[in-house]
Amino acid sequence: MNPSLQNRLALGLAAVLIPVFLSQWFVMHVAVHRINNDYVASRLLHDAEALFAALQFADAPNTLPPQLLPARIGSIYLQPWSGHYYRIQVGETIFRSRSLWDADLVTPAQSEDNDRVQTVTGPKNEPLLILTRHFYKQQQTVTILVAEEISLSERMVKSTQYWFAAIALLAVSILLLLQRAVVKRGLHPLEKARNEIRQLEQGQLPTLTDDTVPLEVVPFIKEINRLLTTLSDRLQKSREASGNLAHTIRTPLTILLQLTEAIELDGHPGLRQQMQQQIKSLDALTGRVLKRARIAGSATPTQLVHLHEELSGLVGMMQQMYRGRSVHIEAHIPDDLLVLMDRQDLLELAGNLLDNACKWAKTTVHFTVSPLHGVQLTVEDDGPGCPPEQYEQILARGGRADQTTPGYGIGLAVVQEIVTVYGGQMAFGRSATLGGFQVQVQLDLAGKACNRPVQ
Repeated sequence: MNPSLQNRLALGLAAVLIPVFLSQWFVMHVAVHRINNDYVASRLLHDAEALFAALQFADAPNTLPPQLLPARIGSIYLQPWSGHYYRIQVGETIFRSRSLWDADLVTPAQSEDNDRVQTVTGPKNEPLLILTRHFYKQQQTVTILVAEEISLSERMVKSTQYWFAAIALLAVSILLLLQRAVVKRGLHPLEKARNEIRQLEQGQLPTLTDDTVPLEVVPFIKEINRLLTTLSDRLQKSREASGNLAHTIRTPLTILLQLTEAIELDGHPGLRQQMQQQIKSLDALTGRVLKRARIAGSATPTQLVHLHEELSGLVGMMQQMYRGRSVHIEAHIPDDLLVLMDRQDLLELAGNLLDNACKWAKTTVHFTVSPLHGVQLTVEDDGPGCPPEQYEQILARGGRADQTTPGYGIGLAVVQEIVTVYGGQMAFGRSATLGGFQVQVQLDLAGKACNRPVQ
């Protein structure tokens, strides 16, 4: 399967954007957590200093335990399970906030460092951010633990992360769609080039234009034009060589045929007849070989042929040829039908069909052209017809259903060759209207047949 340029570019862009957004998400995750913890820690530090200020010591050191003045304690620490807790230890004396009820804070590992912030599990299994602060007064160490529940802030942080992930995903999708639109617009000149190739095939353009395509595609267009020129030159030279060869070979054959009329052969009539037959067969064989070579080179015509103009003249000529037999040809050809086909191939195909029909017809030949699935040519006569078991025989080179009447032989074999070159089909049968032989040729010229524009 051919890789899609748009898909490859989309994968490349996604491979760049996804790591970038993941890195940003990780940095934001760390930064938001740190900012949130620092903000809570700053409040805890303020509360720890306020609690230390609420401690009242005796004038004489180590005489009486310190007292904690309730008036200086925030009301949040007096509400049970408020999510704000403290624990103060001075020697053997411990003060706990009323919000702890009968529980106690999980004491972190002891350290002499001040402002140590940790995350621990609270009395109700909630996450707590706990600050440890050491104070010194009257030769005593005061350790204050202040904690605050951070479940709400963590939910806010997670919500922020989810929103960031959603926005990042939306941004990646929008960028991929924008890239697809940009690529499609950038490749639009190639679509025009494809349409020009179709017009070139139909004979509407001699070469492809390169003035509107991207600069990177210009060499490709020039190579196609160069190839078209080369093929056209080769075809022209081949046809010229075929014509020259036909003239060169057939002239000696004509001379040889004339020599068979020499008086020296009057005493050998059998030999004269054999020589004439062989010379005529050689001439016919030469014509067929050259015709096959010409047909092989004409499978890519570049000019539109007007069927009515070309075939009407051919019908008139065939009418004159068989005027002595009083054969009438009824032709039905659309007036505005154009077809991309070599003119000589068209005339040879239709000429052989009409010639065979006129040879066998009694009085009438029908010739119908219709634009069905390309171009369809139907030739019918009112002759004796041909049995179905002999269809293959009349397609053989030189084969005829009736050896006494020339027809249904080489002509139909040549027609078959032309039909094969153009990817068409030929079918035999009996005419439903005239009762004689019917030949129907379907040329596969889809997209190559069109109506002539109104002048």
